[in-house]
Amino acid sequence: MALMLRALPVDLVGRIRGDRVMGLPKQLRAYDPKGGRPPKYGPEFRFANSEMWPEPSVTTATDTTNYAKAQAEA
Repeated sequence: MALMLRALPVDLVGRIRGDRVMGLPKQLRAYDPKGGRPPKYGPEFRFANSEMWPEPSVTTATDTTNYAKAQAEA
């Protein structure tokens, strides 16, 4: 669908379930004298638990005609 809409001024928006769990980016690898495989992902991120959310790196706000103020964090 994105290929067909690439010339049009539209944004594709997706939805993610609230019970989804993802891995944040992994931190830089530190030397471990015990060896072993480095972690594939960083800390766990749960959408259902807002206390586990990292601080947003980008926040935008726009005034809309139908819905007052719309704010997004990423």
